[in-house]
Amino acid sequence: MKQIWLTLLFTFSLVAYSQHAQASTEEPQQFKPSVALLVDYIDTRGDMFGVTIAAKHFDPDYADWGYYIGYAWGSEYDIDVPEPGEGYAKEYMWRFGLSYSLTQDLSVYAGATALIYEENTTDNIVPLIVGAEPVWERERQKDWGAEVGLRYTIMNGFVIGAGYDTNSEAAVISIGVTM
Repeated sequence: MKQIWLTLLFTFSLVAYSQHAQASTEEPQQFKPSVALLVDYIDTRGDMFGVTIAAKHFDPDYADWGYYIGYAWGSEYDIDVPEPGEGYAKEYMWRFGLSYSLTQDLSVYAGATALIYEENTTDNIVPLIVGAEPVWERERQKDWGAEVGLRYTIMNGFVIGAGYDTNSEAAVISIGVTM
């Protein structure tokens, strides 16, 4: 919980500082609207990969603001269960939130994440019936968290990003293009 509050405090302080800097200039700062398509890597036990769509607002009154949504999925990995059982786990993550442009090329983002942890297990005990299969059981757990990060546009539309997710306690690395 402490990490979520620190993330929110950091985000709001950056936004307040940027608005103060913008208010001190005579002309309002206007950013071009754009949409970025990013490929993400999240360093969890299952090494999650994902896709994010991030847009800067098309309304000139809110040109500093943007929003994003992303989905990531991890590969299956084995978990320990008593013999003769088997088990594996998978992870999925939904990411969504707001971004604020500090400059045309640099923006800070913050949002919520929903990490879904799925565990599939079997005891491999089969009744003595022809054609019987072991019974697999699935348990799902959904945890909510927060994330914060930066995105920077370099070299004619190439975007890189780095952030931190409190739920998986992992870095979120993104690369992609903006249109």
